[in-house]
Amino acid sequence: MSISQVLITAFPSTEVQALQWWLVADGALEAKGCDTDPLVAAGLKLPSAESEPVIHIALMPSALGVVRWHEPLDDLTEQQALAAARLAAEENSLGPENLHIAVVADESGQAATASVGKDIIANGLLQLQTLGIDPDVIVPAGWLISPQDDAVIEADFGFETVLRTERIIAPDEPSLRAHLVGDGRVVVLPESSIDQALIGAADNSSLNLRSGIFAKKVDRYMTAPQKRILAWLAAAAVVISLLIPVIQLAKYHWAAADADAAALAAAEPVIGAVESVEEADRLLNERLVRENRGNIAFSVPASALFSAVQQTQGVSIERISYRKDGTVFAGLTAVRNEDMNPALIALQNAGFVITATPRTDATGSSKADITVRAP
Repeated sequence: MSISQVLITAFPSTEVQALQWWLVADGALEAKGCDTDPLVAAGLKLPSAESEPVIHIALMPSALGVVRWHEPLDDLTEQQALAAARLAAEENSLGPENLHIAVVADESGQAATASVGKDIIANGLLQLQTLGIDPDVIVPAGWLISPQDDAVIEADFGFETVLRTERIIAPDEPSLRAHLVGDGRVVVLPESSIDQALIGAADNSSLNLRSGIFAKKVDRYMTAPQKRILAWLAAAAVVISLLIPVIQLAKYHWAAADADAAALAAAEPVIGAVESVEEADRLLNERLVRENRGNIAFSVPASALFSAVQQTQGVSIERISYRKDGTVFAGLTAVRNEDMNPALIALQNAGFVITATPRTDATGSSKADITVRAP
């Protein structure tokens, strides 16, 4: 991984202790020490949205956990091999119910596991968090040291001296040293080489115990540029939501204006040039009235006919229809022809032009075929 600042600390093994720490900045070891508050001693601030991001790596002492390599099994995928290695680590450990295991394939493809008690990790994380440190990675310290063929590497991290071979990472204790080293060659790693290993810790932390139930919860901070972008997006959303109805109203206005222009263009050959749709409608209605056309050609004379018949006793309407020439044609019936006269006179007095043709049907009833036309 690539990061500008990396703070490396020892993983605490007791409740109160000074912790070794190293600060790597821009690919170089900037400072190191041993203090009860590494964050303050390194000159770093508590993490926040405005502070520069810092990767925190905790080095697990080999005395607290066991690193094992497992023999590969044929015809297994990498994921299956890693799962088999995890099961093997559980079977070879005491108290597997309290065991936290991290598993990874090393550079040669060999499965490796790191096993640590859950209570050890939980207590150590709690102590680090009280100091404002929430490590992104917990890696066995010896994992950072590259092994050498036919030699045992001795690396002193300050909080622990580690013995490292191709397949062993162990604390440098007299009983273990005699068993691991024997008459073998021991290479003591100089401080500069250890510092170089710490500088590359961020890129050599694949065996990460900060996993599973102990995986770090990611705090999502918003930086100042992100806040500005969000504010601009919110403002843009408000503007767009306001523009949508405004644009729709403008489209409706333009469509109505086009419809009015088309109506005026259609009416111009009939009534001449006018300035508004209202004036065109008024002039068209007046012309229809003069020519006895339009909506009033039937409704007005028909209404007058029904009104006159209702006011005349003994007269009823048999049928009524409308002719293309704008005339309402109706058939009246009464006992006598004289009984129809009051209705006809009422229509004439109202200004309607009427015609009446009296007749008698086979039963002897008086009939009259009349036409009614608006003046």
